[in-house]
Amino acid sequence: MDFGETLTNSLQREPVLVMLGQISPLGTDNASAVTLNESLVAECSSWLSFHRVWGKLPKEVLQAIAQSFYCFHVEPQTFIYQEGQTPIGMYLIKWGSVEIFRQSLIGKSLIRYRNAGDLFGYTLVANAVEGNYQTSAIALTKSEIWFLPQAQFQTLIGEYPAIQQVIHSLLDQDLHEYAARIAKEQMRIQGLKSYIQAVPNEASILGSSKAAQKLAQQIHQAAANLQPVILQAQAGTGKTFVAGLIHARSALATQPFAEMDCANLPRSEDGRLNTDTLFGRIGQQPGILELLERGTLLLENVQVLSEGDRTRLIHYLKTGLVLPNHGIVSKTDLATQPPQPIQSWVRLILASPHKLELPDVKAITIRLFTLPQRKADILDFARYFLSQFCREQNRSLLRLDQSNLRRLLSYDYPGNLSELAEILHRAVIMTPSGHTVIPEQALWSVQSTKNAFRLDLLTHVPWLRRVLLSWWYPEGIWVVMMAVFVPVTVLGFIGPQERQSSVTLNLFWAWWWPGYLFLFAFVGRLWCAVCPFMITGEWLRRLSLWLWPRQQLPWNTQWLNRWGAWILFAGFVAIYLWEKLWDLPHHAYLSAWLLVVITAGAVIFSLIYERRLWCRYLCPIGGMNGMFAKLSMVELRSTQQVCGSQCNTFGCYKGSDATPVTFADALPNEGQATGGCPLYSHPAQLQDNRDCMLCMTCLKACPNRSAQLNLRFPASDLLDNHRGFWAEAALLLLLFGGVFMHHTQTILGWLGWGGIPIDADHLLMSIPIALVFLAIPAILTYLTHAIARFFDPEQPHYLTIIYAYLPFTLAANLAHYIPAAMMEAGQILLVVARTLGFSGASLPTLTWSWDVAQFLQGVTLLSAMIFSPYPLLRITQRPIFKNLPHLLLMLGFTAFLFRLMILE
Repeated sequence: MDFGETLTNSLQREPVLVMLGQISPLGTDNASAVTLNESLVAECSSWLSFHRVWGKLPKEVLQAIAQSFYCFHVEPQTFIYQEGQTPIGMYLIKWGSVEIFRQSLIGKSLIRYRNAGDLFGYTLVANAVEGNYQTSAIALTKSEIWFLPQAQFQTLIGEYPAIQQVIHSLLDQDLHEYAARIAKEQMRIQGLKSYIQAVPNEASILGSSKAAQKLAQQIHQAAANLQPVILQAQAGTGKTFVAGLIHARSALATQPFAEMDCANLPRSEDGRLNTDTLFGRIGQQPGILELLERGTLLLENVQVLSEGDRTRLIHYLKTGLVLPNHGIVSKTDLATQPPQPIQSWVRLILASPHKLELPDVKAITIRLFTLPQRKADILDFARYFLSQFCREQNRSLLRLDQSNLRRLLSYDYPGNLSELAEILHRAVIMTPSGHTVIPEQALWSVQSTKNAFRLDLLTHVPWLRRVLLSWWYPEGIWVVMMAVFVPVTVLGFIGPQERQSSVTLNLFWAWWWPGYLFLFAFVGRLWCAVCPFMITGEWLRRLSLWLWPRQQLPWNTQWLNRWGAWILFAGFVAIYLWEKLWDLPHHAYLSAWLLVVITAGAVIFSLIYERRLWCRYLCPIGGMNGMFAKLSMVELRSTQQVCGSQCNTFGCYKGSDATPVTFADALPNEGQATGGCPLYSHPAQLQDNRDCMLCMTCLKACPNRSAQLNLRFPASDLLDNHRGFWAEAALLLLLFGGVFMHHTQTILGWLGWGGIPIDADHLLMSIPIALVFLAIPAILTYLTHAIARFFDPEQPHYLTIIYAYLPFTLAANLAHYIPAAMMEAGQILLVVARTLGFSGASLPTLTWSWDVAQFLQGVTLLSAMIFSPYPLLRITQRPIFKNLPHLLLMLGFTAFLFRLMILE
């Protein structure tokens, strides 16, 4: 209940004194006192006699008026009456100050101030007409007010008609002032209507991030005083909302809130900003600072104002005086009658995307973070916008599934919050009725640059997620793999040693090598997830930890990053020499020993060190797999923004217990307990496929569906921001050189040295020759790059450009193994039978002719020549003719290998 209603109810009982909102009798200890006591009546009569208007009345009239007044005291910001209430009398201010105002299209509009000696609220009472107050009255300071009820007033004017004359003279004066004020108010409304903004009275800062919490504190600080505020904010970060919130929570909340963008001010022909709208122009138009009078003004893009305009802005902030622009006034007039500053009580909130300097101005600076800097709050913003837009569309609330959330979190939002709101508004409109989840197609414009030309298979092939989350992947496959690996390895020692009768040689050289080289382009390093070397080490590790619980040694990551790949390289050199000089493809027991040696390395390091140090740093096969995996058209990645803003377990990296999964369409086996990534790789930090073996540990552990199994453009890892290192580049060149080494006798025959033996019986001669052949690609590519840089010094470093030969290296190796795959792999049933001592004559075989093998070799080599130039051009970022030396070398390699493998 406001003061007017309290006074009305009290007068129905007895005249009273109102003090601090409390009702109590006046002038006597008698609680039933109903009038002013004699001393107060005398004081009131004396005070009226000295009044400029009431003093004209006779003494007995003043005495009668004084006896009819009721006295009360009010505290600041106490309503005397409010717009729409029925008048119950008139009010006279003995001391204090009262504001008469009304609500208009631009908010609270001042009519006038009433000070000591002024009468107010009497218009309808004096004219004895029915109606309601068109304005409101509020005490600005602690005040003493005398109240004359309507009934007593009518009695007084009946006895003393002179009172009516005084009231009418006041009424004529007030009506004149009121009409002038209304006219001015209409002008204000016309001038301000395009700038007035709604105030978020019931709103609050969304989000739980540190940025959101800090912003809430800064808004509270800015609202607690009326100092100027500087908002350092990019477009779309919510400047209007924040400024409106500061206004709504400040002492100016009842005053208008306006916004002006300085960048939209008109410009003159010479390009200068016309600031008449802001400061006003003498004799022509008032500026927004004058029109507002009081309230809050948000000025956006203040940085576009000229130095002179910013100086005037600083002058206003210091003095509260607006210096308007000069109108069409002569210099003489300006000298004799300089323009008078205009007083204004408007609080300024200045917004700029850059830091603003306001010398000698004490201001509060608030920095609004961009939406990409507040990833943790995107979900809260999205829910708010969806709720708002669904209400507008009169439909049930739509939800975002995890793939949609991933999209929203991974997008960069150049337009910040405004863009997010528009994206969701469009999505709500596009979602068909009856749907409860926004379809992915409705978010077509939300695409992270990292996800360009990528398709998440886990989203588009739903059954694939269920398979990869199950026990069968990969541990179910481990059982099958070991059921094949162990007997095949043993048979390599005890079974037949000839290639046509050894299942060990058939599987290793006719199936594994060509098959996996072919699959590199599709599934990357998948072999490492089901590798029998790793499985043996992992099973023995678990057994040893069960028998002997202990803390395994951590990795010396710094040392391994520096030297591990070189040890791996040396291991592959040794394998190549072993293969060539001891003819491993035709000796089953030697091939079995190779498998045992690699398995031994995996077992030893698995027993000593935690996780799979051997697989990541030292395994020669793993090093080759990691390098060729960069060409794969499949990648496992996670959304960095989801990991950074939603995850608090990090189970994918360091391991964790089972994590509750809260989203609606979650599968029961998501958020599993895991030991963390075996290779110590966080999926959000993967730059390429080298250190990911697709074991899906991260997919199983993640409670937020951040992991993505993407179908992408082949060799994407090489195309943008690829970072190579020398040991891996050396391995690339070694594997390319291995193709030449495999055909040593043929090449030596071309040179007339076909009789030179290259075998284990002639090591001193054979090893240097084999090493020379392994080095051929390194020598040729280095010389070619030197020529290219001679003609084009802007060519990138050799370490960068050598990765353009990675597709060529894979194709050359695959072409070498194609004949074995075509003519031997299909005889596997026959070979198994012979290994076990049977003839196998009746078993089916599937083989192709040598012509088919040669055709596929030719297709493979030509495809390398067709597809390799594109990575070359993307890596070098140079025109095609600047890359001519390397293109000619690739063409030369193609022609040479074509003759070596096909035409020979």
